[in-house]
Amino acid sequence: MIWGSPRYIALAISVGRRSLDDDFSIVESLAILDYLEAKYPTPAMLPTDAKAIATVRMVELVTVNELFPAMNPLTYRMLGIPTDDPQKLEEAEQRIHTVLNFFEGLLSDRTYFGGSPTITLAELVAGTVVPWLPALGVPLDNYPHLNAWSERLSAREAWQNTQVSLEEVEAFLKPRFQQLIAAQQNH
Repeated sequence: MIWGSPRYIALAISVGRRSLDDDFSIVESLAILDYLEAKYPTPAMLPTDAKAIATVRMVELVTVNELFPAMNPLTYRMLGIPTDDPQKLEEAEQRIHTVLNFFEGLLSDRTYFGGSPTITLAELVAGTVVPWLPALGVPLDNYPHLNAWSERLSAREAWQNTQVSLEEVEAFLKPRFQQLIAAQQNH
């Protein structure tokens, strides 16, 4: 299923609808974050400087459109689901390293992506993905700024209170990935 395809959108609407107000539902996670930022602007998680806003949005979109999809073959491997194409694993790892190099460059002179001393929406989005990469066989050791950023996020009490264990992730994902693979094989 391709992100953005009519089939994907129909599935997202049927399973992903979130009612945030009595009369308003949102199906896309980035739209949910924007809605919450506009409705509850304190503390601000979106900078006001134009370049900082662009950087935050860029990190969000690169995470969602490049990094997250590239993780799928590695997630299959982690879950013990056979993959029939070793080249896909290699290509996925290359895509991930390209994104990590990009993120490393953005963090070379700042604590957080938005350039402020506090977390931004970019941290919420990339922070749900990057810390899991070592469990998928992609260590962050060659990315010292990104690794430090990930450790800062992981040290936050709120972050620790919302994280799930690797076992919980595996228990949740494995049956869903198996269903997805079966559905793809039937089409």
